[in-house]
Amino acid sequence: MVRILPQTFYENPVIQKVLVDGLCCAVFKKLDAPEYGKEGYISAHALTMILRGTLRVENDEGLLLDVPAGTSILMPKGLYTVSDLLPQNGSFEAVMYFFEPDLIQQFLDSLSLSNSVHPGVSHALIPTNEELSTYTTSLLRLYGNKPQPHRLLARTKLFELLHLLDAAYDQQHGFAQLLAALNNKARKSLREFMLSNFHKPLGIEDYAYLSGRSVSTFTRDFKSKFDGVAPKQWLIEQRLERARELLGKGQHQQISEIALEAGYLNIPHFIKEFHKRFGITPKQFMIENRIATPL
Repeated sequence: MVRILPQTFYENPVIQKVLVDGLCCAVFKKLDAPEYGKEGYISAHALTMILRGTLRVENDEGLLLDVPAGTSILMPKGLYTVSDLLPQNGSFEAVMYFFEPDLIQQFLDSLSLSNSVHPGVSHALIPTNEELSTYTTSLLRLYGNKPQPHRLLARTKLFELLHLLDAAYDQQHGFAQLLAALNNKARKSLREFMLSNFHKPLGIEDYAYLSGRSVSTFTRDFKSKFDGVAPKQWLIEQRLERARELLGKGQHQQISEIALEAGYLNIPHFIKEFHKRFGITPKQFMIENRIATPL
């Protein structure tokens, strides 16, 4: 299942919420067993600090990275990733920080940096120095294991972290320049983004987040790019056509597999929608297509 981060973390009782204010947050994750193939879209700029074990992450361009303990990885808003979480000596631990664009802009303004263009980078690896380690240890000790995540200090503590990261980066203000490029990056082409991702099991609000728009702006922009068609109507049509294509290939035996590949998590709903659109159930379509296809 595709996750929208950090929103999915808020709903997961296993994830420890340390600081939360909107999409600005710090969360702590601990595992005793590996997790593989965790799909996710990042809806706010994210920094994952590995404390124990290894994070293996692949982005939507096929770049595969191993992030070991003692290293942090910065990933931009809107990035699609597939991750493996690999414990070492029986444990994986990581703290994930998320920053909304307005907080990053506030940080950049505090440095009086010009918005120069940084080379096209999809991520940055940052060694965890003593200052960053002390900051994270202190944060977990003071604000972790509370019944509710701390909200009032969330932005202040994350602002402090940004300055520590800038000091830890290799070049003078190199981290800040990278953030400036990410924050001023043009929004994704809506047509390209939707054509590449319509089969993901996401809702309209998710697509709006990931394309850097409010729901109302997303709906307006979508209609202008897709000849006045509403996003929900377009998604249904695209997903059903994809399902019909997959059924026609005859490579799948389970209707549930086809539903998931077409973007449906609710199998009965998929069957109902397919029958409504094509006048036949997915199973019947598969059988009839098999009969009509010569061996």
